[in-house]
Parts: sequence; C-alpha cells; structure tokens
Amino acid sequence: MTARRSWADLPEQARAAIQEQVGAVTDVWSAAAGLTCGIAARISTAEGAVFFVKAAPAAAPVANHLLRERAANQALPASLPAPRLRWTADVADWHVLLFEHAPGRPADLAPGSPDLPAVLDAVTAISVPCPWPAPPVAGKIRGLLRVAEELLTDSPAELSHYEPLIKSLNLDEFVGGMLLHADLHKDNLLVDSGRARIVDWSMACSGAAWLDVALLIPRLIDAGHTPAEAEQVAARVPAWGSAPADATTALAAARALFAVRMGQIGPPHLRAQRERTAAACRAWVEYRTS
Repeated sequence: MTARRSWADLPEQARAAIQEQVGAVTDVWSAAAGLTCGIAARISTAEGAVFFVKAAPAAAPVANHLLRERAANQALPASLPAPRLRWTADVADWHVLLFEHAPGRPADLAPGSPDLPAVLDAVTAISVPCPWPAPPVAGKIRGLLRVAEELLTDSPAELSHYEPLIKSLNLDEFVGGMLLHADLHKDNLLVDSGRARIVDWSMACSGAAWLDVALLIPRLIDAGHTPAEAEQVAARVPAWGSAPADATTALAAARALFAVRMGQIGPPHLRAQRERTAAACRAWVEYRTS
C-alpha cells in the first residue's frame, strides 16, 4: 500500500491556493495513515488560525472518496455536528478540501464512558433526510456481500453457518432517504468539552435511518460492551427502533465475514483492527442467533 502523503507532497500551486484562503501556513501536523493514501493534515497559520486539509491526486483511487466527501459536506445542514467545509477546489490535478478544524480527541466508546451521551446525541442529530442525491447504501452492502461470498467459497467449517444468513439478506430492507455517515468509529467521532462532532464523510450515502446505529454496534462491542449491552446503548438512538431483526442479523453476518477477509488480505497496518472488528461482529451474530 502507498504510504499516506505529507503536506510537502501537495503541489506548490495547491499549497499556494490554500494559503491564499487562510494566510501563511507556519505549522503542519499530518494524520497517521488510514485506509486512504491522500493528504490529511492539520495546518496552523501565522495568525494562529487552525484548519484541516484533505487532498489527493485526481487520478488516485481515493479520489472518488474525496469527491463524495466534498459533495456531502457542501450539502450538510449547518445544524449537524460536523466541521464545516470552508473551501474546495481542483488545483494542479489535485482535489483539495479545506475544513474548519474540529478540536477534540477520538471518542471513548467503552462501557460507562462519559463520552457516550455526546456520541449518541451526535448520531441522533445526523439522522435527517439526505440533503443531496447521495449514492444509495446498497452499493456498500453489495461490497460487503461480494467479499463475504468470496470467503464462504473457501471458508473453514466454522463459518459455514453464516451462509444462510448471507443468502437471506434483502437489499430492499436497507433502502431509504435518510442521511448515512456509514463509517462511524471512535476516530471519526471527536469529543471536546462534552460535545461530539462527526468527521470524514467520504462514505456518506442514503438509506434506512437505522443503519448508522447498526454499523456502530460492533465498535461498541470492540470497546468492551457485551452484544446485549451494545444494543441497549443503541436503543438510546431513536432510529434503532426501526431496525428489522432479520436484516440486522444478516448485515452483522456480512460485516463479520467482510472483516474476517480484510483481516487476511487488507492493508497490513489495518489488519489487527479488522480482526478485532471481525471478532466483535461474530460475537454479535452469535448473540442474535443463539
């Protein structure tokens, strides 16, 4: 996998365009490598202002994610708990996004964490009609299914009982017109002064309102909740009440197999987290089918 690029990798023309917007940049902190290989950096100016920059070459595989993040943030209502997109442009064959800086640290999702009320408030707040013609979540679900089916083709016997769950998955259950972040985890939930803000909308889509809560549940289990406790936490978000039982279990199974497979073949620096996600999803499936 290509390493994440740094501020210095951004073309001089693009760096100049950013500084036309904010003033001279005097300090740069680059985020650790994640799933993508674009630039993600916090910048400070001589006047003390702080911003966050995301950028990638237009020809890079990650470019589509960045374009989706641009479209989402241009449309998000100002009332939602997310940092605002201050400026965006295509410069020197790079897509460049400049955000206001969201102060805070990754949310602690563990049982009893004081961050949980703020996180649940934020997840509740983003459950609004999708404000732009976003891709439907069916594309994400199909991606999970494709990888799950590949794994089942040569799966160990211990995974064979997942096959009926995968075959039962009905994409119609996920259809809806609500805004979905579709990638909620602790690093995308930044907490500061008792408030949580949601960042990284590169997988935003439209679908049934309960899906964001369902996709958060394995993160809660990974943080130390039992599956029963995680569902009790999820129940504090109103949208969870509309989750169809069978579709939720099938989704958990697909997510589990996807994580198992990605733990085997995904980027090496992400495999340990994928293995933990797989374990959390499998525990959730076992709970729901026991």
